[in-house]
Amino acid sequence: MHPEAGQLLRMAADAANRGDFAQALPMLSHALAIDSEATAPAYAELLSHLSLTSWPRQLEADLVTCLNAGAVDPQTLARAAARMLLVKYPEPVVAGDALWEAFLTRCINVDPAMEVRLIWLAGQDLPDGLRDALAVQAFASEYVWGGERLGVPADAMVELAEELVLAVEMPSLESSFPRRRPGPRLESCDAESGPRPSPGKEEEEDAGRRISGAVRAQYETNPYPRWRAPAARQHVSVSAHLAALGAPQEQPLAVLVAGCGTGFEPIDLAGMDKSLAITALDLSAASLAYGKRMAGVLGVERVRFVQGDILDVEALGQRFGLVNCTGVLHHMERPEDGLAALVEVLEPGGVLRLALYSERARAWVAEARRVIGEQGWDANPAGIRAFRAYVFALPPEQPLARLRESDDFYSLSGCRDLCFHVREHWYRLPAVQEMLAGAGLELLMLDAPPEAQHCFTQLFGTAGDRRDLGLWDRVEGTYPHLFAGMFHLWARKPG
Repeated sequence: MHPEAGQLLRMAADAANRGDFAQALPMLSHALAIDSEATAPAYAELLSHLSLTSWPRQLEADLVTCLNAGAVDPQTLARAAARMLLVKYPEPVVAGDALWEAFLTRCINVDPAMEVRLIWLAGQDLPDGLRDALAVQAFASEYVWGGERLGVPADAMVELAEELVLAVEMPSLESSFPRRRPGPRLESCDAESGPRPSPGKEEEEDAGRRISGAVRAQYETNPYPRWRAPAARQHVSVSAHLAALGAPQEQPLAVLVAGCGTGFEPIDLAGMDKSLAITALDLSAASLAYGKRMAGVLGVERVRFVQGDILDVEALGQRFGLVNCTGVLHHMERPEDGLAALVEVLEPGGVLRLALYSERARAWVAEARRVIGEQGWDANPAGIRAFRAYVFALPPEQPLARLRESDDFYSLSGCRDLCFHVREHWYRLPAVQEMLAGAGLELLMLDAPPEAQHCFTQLFGTAGDRRDLGLWDRVEGTYPHLFAGMFHLWARKPG
């Protein structure tokens, strides 16, 4: 990084920490002009938290620069870009400019007022450039708000659209697992069949496999999450982090990302620590294809993509020092079976990072699922659109109106994962403690966000045991929305 840009970044960070954004923004803008690639991530982080009430021209130019910077995930700026455009054009007009093009082709909209504007634009006679950019946006959101009449983008815009949402078959995708019930879009496999369930377990086994099949079918149709680039990360040592938790591991560290979806987590990990040997496992061939393609685009080489079921993870024939399983086990028929399978492939002394849905924080999703069931809306484009129309029509004080604040609400795959999932369990922390103990795991920490840490200190002071999930349950009972992003836990297998 250019020395002057680095100094300006530090000064801007100090000003932002004091809440003095009027001072921070000009310094960041100057730093961006000196060294855009190095400073864009810090500027983008600040922009993503701003609430705009005016339209500063320099800020608009800086936002366009950040949206096009290779080191920035443009999706983090989607809300800021939408709101700036709505401030710039308070009345619906047909206007093509650099911010419109960057927003439409680099982001998926997550602003309800902007969705109304996009629907209006789709009905206008647009110049070719703006029409193609809007078509990229419609394609990226899977036509969740309509826009089919715009067609799939042509010429140069096709590449942009594919970079946003490509999900194709990849014949080279590795498949190392026995297939008890072959389904569509599965590669052939030469591995031997795994052991059959023990006597008396056939019914449970069949139920678990049925849910696995249904979950796989969901993500074959709607790969999730849809992402373009991992956020810029400082290089860190994952092994050093585990050692700080009291669970040192041998080098090089073998990592399993169990339920990797479209590959964001393993690719993000590979960018943070290039020493890791990562295996990325998922049920869905379409999701893995997306991840494998993005790994190639980003030059990530140390990720091995494997299709298979967590229940069959032992067929990998490998042990791991770290298993990362976030947002996955709660979509299995019996999450405890999935947890037991993952513990089996942990090295003695190995660490499991686990994330599970909170029952309290997901109460609004439970209400959404109740409404969906009552109305008979299916998990298809027509049903998802009908549900979204219902939510958009709600008064803002209604609990389900909160869904409009969720980024996942603005694409078919995201909304389906959020509210139409085929299987979902929710937890309170004492039940999580029991599940970990039943799997023979020792809790290392609950990875709570700063707001939750502050609430814990308010209730129990600095002497409270932060590994006591009973205390954390009392914190959540007082502040039930703290863990909207799931419970994130680190646990160790005794060595």
